[in-house]
Amino acid sequence: MDYLTFFIKCFVTLFIIVDPPGNVPFFIALTETFDESVRQKISKRTTIVAFLILIFTTMIGEQLLDFFHVSLNSFRVAGGTLLFVISVDILLGRIGRERYRKRAQKTADIDSVAIFPLALPLYTGPGAITAGIVLFSEAWDSFAKGIVLLSATLVYITVRLSHLYTGVIIKLLGKSGADVIAKVLAIFLAAIGVQFVFEGLKNEFG
Repeated sequence: MDYLTFFIKCFVTLFIIVDPPGNVPFFIALTETFDESVRQKISKRTTIVAFLILIFTTMIGEQLLDFFHVSLNSFRVAGGTLLFVISVDILLGRIGRERYRKRAQKTADIDSVAIFPLALPLYTGPGAITAGIVLFSEAWDSFAKGIVLLSATLVYITVRLSHLYTGVIIKLLGKSGADVIAKVLAIFLAAIGVQFVFEGLKNEFG
């Protein structure tokens, strides 16, 4: 696999899982009671915290697996299954995310909203962490590992931009449009999850 193909794979995988356009309606719903300046503070904090969580877990993920005596192939199978479940959740109407949204509406604390549920688990959930660790493990040299980190950086820049232009995005897509995009991307996410499972099983028993 060449560097460009690997970059496309990394960026597309993380973009689908983090889902900046699909999460815009949830960001708006969770911050609608705040004025614009406070909303942007929440956005900055959310983006930074989510990004740092993903980068940290991506870089030390393999060491954590070694510590707990879990093979990477086992993690691939578990993570792929999790990604598939997440994709089904999106396709069926984001039941889990709606629960987090209702919980967050009970508090007006900026950190509470920014860190939970926005940063974790909406923008950096188990699926993103799994993908980050697996992609980083697939990187064959330092430059390829840098590509994984660059892809994550670009995805979270997209997250921040989507927050800056939430009004424009909603006007262009509408709630139905955002839901359609999320569901189409969820189909690709399901396929990526299945591929992770196949690779894990093949490497373990092949």
